Amino acid sequence: MGMTGRTSRVALLGSTTGRWLGGAVSALVVLYAYVLVVMPDKLFADDSYFYFQVAWNFARGKGSTFNNIMPTNGYHPVWLLVCSVVFRVFSAKVRAIHAIGGLIATIQVTTLWVVRRIVVLVGGDLWPIAFLLLLPFCFLSQLGTEGPLSGLLLSLVMLLGYELGNGPESHLSWWTSARFHTVAAIAVLTRLDNIFIVGCVWIALWWTLGVKGRRLQMFASSIYLAFWGVYLTSNWLYFGTFQPISGLLKSNSRSDHTFGSNLPHTALIALTVILIGMAIMAWKSRDAFFFAIEAPFALGVFLHAAYITLRMSNETRWSWYYTSWILLASILLARVGAIVVTRRSRLAGLMCGLCVLVMAGLWVKLSYRKFYLGQSPVPPVSFNQEVYIKAGIRRAFAYDQPGMLAYYSNVQIVPLDGLMGNLAFQHDLAVKGLKAVMKEERIDGFIGPPMPMSDSEQNSMCEALYLSTEQFLCMKDDSGAWQITGVDIYARVPSRFAGTLALSSTNIIWNERGLVAVWRVDPSLANR
Repeated sequence: MGMTGRTSRVALLGSTTGRWLGGAVSALVVLYAYVLVVMPDKLFADDSYFYFQVAWNFARGKGSTFNNIMPTNGYHPVWLLVCSVVFRVFSAKVRAIHAIGGLIATIQVTTLWVVRRIVVLVGGDLWPIAFLLLLPFCFLSQLGTEGPLSGLLLSLVMLLGYELGNGPESHLSWWTSARFHTVAAIAVLTRLDNIFIVGCVWIALWWTLGVKGRRLQMFASSIYLAFWGVYLTSNWLYFGTFQPISGLLKSNSRSDHTFGSNLPHTALIALTVILIGMAIMAWKSRDAFFFAIEAPFALGVFLHAAYITLRMSNETRWSWYYTSWILLASILLARVGAIVVTRRSRLAGLMCGLCVLVMAGLWVKLSYRKFYLGQSPVPPVSFNQEVYIKAGIRRAFAYDQPGMLAYYSNVQIVPLDGLMGNLAFQHDLAVKGLKAVMKEERIDGFIGPPMPMSDSEQNSMCEALYLSTEQFLCMKDDSGAWQITGVDIYARVPSRFAGTLALSSTNIIWNERGLVAVWRVDPSLANR
């Protein structure tokens, strides 16, 4: 049957211009990648170290655990397995981080290559316009998490899906069908909410393919059953839930479900470009790629937006969750740009040249000055020396940002937000109470905000429930600065008060502005 619509393939850049642009962008990619490989810690989010710490333990036969205290499945599985392979090869944690930076750089370069191929294939060759959004995003955001691998697989879903449905039905084979569906199945396991996009593209292909293509698509359902079945079964057997604990807790937040809250600029820019771009493409170029890929991909993005806005809590709405949005917006920019310059070919080189200059400026301002020359977020050596070696703290509750502390120290970190825990821990907090849990798990430290706090810090930490798990009790000292005197702790599933822990300034054993404070604690300090 084949897809409806005809895809235009008009070369809008001369060979000389194309070579100059290709060389300039290649040089920028090398510069962006250099900063990532040399200074990975300055670009990785703390959530990245959730993966790294679990993968480090997994690679050493300790199981799926963040802290060797409790098991966890609070992650998207494919990136965790990839990181485990890296940690199996590299035995030193610092060296392994640079290896992961190199791996991510390779993934991002491959993604850019796939997107360039898509843009050249489906109308015009203005791929530098697509890179205006995609290149800085690839190397400045969502790094260390599952985002880069998710972006690569989704770009392959676009390319392979288009190739699967755009050719004559006589050329369809089990191989062409199987490679698309294998990539699509793994894309979902790389980031689970990719199911919205993969599902919409799958339905669009079913609609456009003929009898033979639909038959092959049904046969390929076994691929999804195999990959997804193994994941869901292992979750149920080992953790008692089909859902990862992180997603379960974020969708059952006690109070943080404010409509539209915390949407970052990347999400808003991407949605704006998608809405305007889809309207222009529907008006000007309803070609095969539009019907088979762009329209269902856009529908998947809108379903994803509705899901995280209406279902997930505010803490989920950060920039690295929007890889699929930026990917579609980037391709739409290039496709719309091709429509604009079709009869004004002299503008093509100028537009692409301006895009390259903007990307270069972003590298100087952000990649080089902000990150390469910026302060390292890695906790200093003194943290491990003072807290673990000198003070003898072995296990500590952490209010936030626990990833790097766990990865770069010997302290076993128990994040109170529960994302690196399991349902049993949540149940014990809710039913047994804080004192019993601290005794059972031998918790002897608490990691909280650095002291003293400013008025704005006090407002966010003491006047509201933080991450649905803790509310700090604060008072001003003689100098007028805010000090923490205790913390109310809550379980998240079920949502229930777990107890209050007293925190005395005399028990602070380590404190550094911009990082954390560490208290020595005892279960007797808890009131429940």
